[in-house]
Amino acid sequence: MFPKAHDSAYTPCYCEENIYLLVHRFLEQSETRDIWDISVVFISNVTKTVALWSQLKASAPSAAVIWDYHVVLVLRSLSGSQHRLPNTSPSIEEETWIYDFDSILEMPSCWEEYVKKTFPPDSDIPPQYRSRFRVVSGEQYLRHFSSDRSHMVGNKIKFSRSLSSTGEYISPPPPYPIICGPLAASKGFTNNLMSHFVSMELTSEGYGTVMDREAFVSWCSSTYIRDT
Repeated sequence: MFPKAHDSAYTPCYCEENIYLLVHRFLEQSETRDIWDISVVFISNVTKTVALWSQLKASAPSAAVIWDYHVVLVLRSLSGSQHRLPNTSPSIEEETWIYDFDSILEMPSCWEEYVKKTFPPDSDIPPQYRSRFRVVSGEQYLRHFSSDRSHMVGNKIKFSRSLSSTGEYISPPPPYPIICGPLAASKGFTNNLMSHFVSMELTSEGYGTVMDREAFVSWCSSTYIRDT
């Protein structure tokens, strides 16, 4: 009923590239594009210390992982509840689903379960660990994203990643070439990952829309209505 991702390319610690390839794969499938709105969601905050639960790298099932950023894919229905009969439950095609390669939850997960088990209410978390969400359309992400992987090289500490002090990759890079979307290349961007996607500064030049948890929940729960 919805596209599967279990055989999609995956490299640990390169969530932005894993999701890029998954978006590309889904957009190539006409049956997916006809049913789903495809979005990419970057999760971070100003201090780049966000607490996520239900992650594979957690030390225990009830423990959180502190990421500098994380990236997931979201499918929202293009048909939507406006076509549903009164007093009937939504079908799979009328729900919102989240793909997270690094979660212990089922992939994809219904957004309500994913949010509940991954992001506790902000009131339960110290401010420096609260998540913000940058929502970018899948098409825009494919066109504008670029990364030279320099954020994974050298002495910088990457939260929940192994530290390297030798100038080598903190985690082995994917075997394929670095990614540079066509519009990023046309603008001369070779690396806009941190500045245009991970950054949660409202004054940044980033793509998409930055939301807090409440706004993200509202966005997930709303039906996408395609322009006619």
